[in-house]
Amino acid sequence: MLWVIWATIGYFLNAIALAVDKALLNRQELKDPAVYTLLISALGLLVFILAPFGLEKPSLEVLGYGLASSVFFTLGLWLMFTVLRVGEASRVPAFIGSLNPVFVFIVSFFLLGERLPNMGILAFGLLVAGGFLMVGGGHGLTGKYLSLGVLSALAFGFAYVFLKITFNETSFISGLIWTRLGGFVSSLALLLIPGTASAFGGSFHSQSRVKFAFIGGQTAGAMAGLLNSFAISLASVTLVNALQGVQYVFLLILAAAVSYWHPAFFHDEFSPHALWRKVGGTVMIALGLGLLSIM
Repeated sequence: MLWVIWATIGYFLNAIALAVDKALLNRQELKDPAVYTLLISALGLLVFILAPFGLEKPSLEVLGYGLASSVFFTLGLWLMFTVLRVGEASRVPAFIGSLNPVFVFIVSFFLLGERLPNMGILAFGLLVAGGFLMVGGGHGLTGKYLSLGVLSALAFGFAYVFLKITFNETSFISGLIWTRLGGFVSSLALLLIPGTASAFGGSFHSQSRVKFAFIGGQTAGAMAGLLNSFAISLASVTLVNALQGVQYVFLLILAAAVSYWHPAFFHDEFSPHALWRKVGGTVMIALGLGLLSIM
């Protein structure tokens, strides 16, 4: 069950990346979600440093599945950042991430023929329900942003299932490299959005501390993506995604810590009722994690 450890570490690093994302999306230089998605996709090309360790010539099937994963992931990322700009740092990723495993479960059922054992289904239910309990579903998001959050989760669901199919067709390193290349190529379509090209160019004139924060956050995000992708290559894509519940706990801790010094920074809800709900969600997530560790 080493995949549980890799995925947990990955979701901890992703929580750090999301906290930084929320902070930087409030900056004038990086307020455009399309620009932010483009920058992240471009940094994904750094995965080519792994090429000497196992890059293989891809088949048409690998390229097709990899490109499908890339397009859906880029779409999910852009939609998530769009919603993250107006929502809470811990609530938005948790709401999207709670729905994501449900969509992965459905899509993998039909495309992969994946079936979970009884204990896996119980762990899956605890992890997903715990995530919903922590954030109260889509509370705080209304109208357009609620719909965009659902679409983001659906896009991520397809992205991860196609990523798993890609890993089934080729080696881990090859699958990772070709999907990251596809992610960058597909993100270029965002330049067609009016104003994105000029905003993208302006992002390179950001203050040094903003650039440092972006690079630091995306380094954590890149490591998270690497570890979570490795976990997906080893185990059930549904269960790996259900483990996002652990990420919500890390996000809650980070938001609480930062809000202690900057109460208005994350705008997270820490009323007694909300805290009890989040504690209950944390307990359910812990139980789900415990079940996975003994499967």
